[in-house]
Amino acid sequence: PDEVGMVQPEVLERSLRWAWEAAETRVVRGEITEQQAQEFTRARADELVEHIDLAKIPDAQAFAYGQVFRTAQRWEDAKTLFATALKTAKTDDIRVNAGLRLAQALAHLDQVDEAIATARSVFDAPDHEAAPILPAVLYEIVPAGRRKGKDAELAKLLEDAVAQHQRTRVDIESEAGKSFLMAMGVHIQKAWELAARLYRSAGEQEKATQAIAKALESRASEVRI
Repeated sequence: PDEVGMVQPEVLERSLRWAWEAAETRVVRGEITEQQAQEFTRARADELVEHIDLAKIPDAQAFAYGQVFRTAQRWEDAKTLFATALKTAKTDDIRVNAGLRLAQALAHLDQVDEAIATARSVFDAPDHEAAPILPAVLYEIVPAGRRKGKDAELAKLLEDAVAQHQRTRVDIESEAGKSFLMAMGVHIQKAWELAARLYRSAGEQEKATQAIAKALESRASEVRI
């Protein structure tokens, strides 16, 4: 088979996890900074994917390999893999996460309109699959896309991602569900604050003021269980 001789993604992920844990240990000891730890992990990921032939990656493994290329910040290759994963996704979980990862890659490649459209393409996710949307938009897509002439559009994306977060259903008995509820208000407040900064940078002061008001009044939202 084509994949014979390829390093399997779970092996790559395990190697990256070891690299990250080693780097974090050095951070705790005060030997390196958090930024240096992230660069160490990126460089290790870059080494791991150096000889991987994208053409030989099976569609079913495109997402897993894409995650490693994403860590390596090889955005063009990550874009290719996540586009394949999105196109061939058989579950909403993979579709949503592949779409969000693809949007991040596009934003890094300065294709901000395409990034926004791709992120919005997963806004039709079922309520129980919507949890990843706001964190990805807030912490990954918007930071990669801002200051590229589309700040107002990114601010609106953030606003709409907040609504996605508020409709999310979680299992309050699970650890993941409890963590979601504990962090929900923080994510929403940060999203409104960032939206305000983006609107301000785009010269839309009225919308910036409205976003600040939303940030100030935001509290942990009620989640339907």
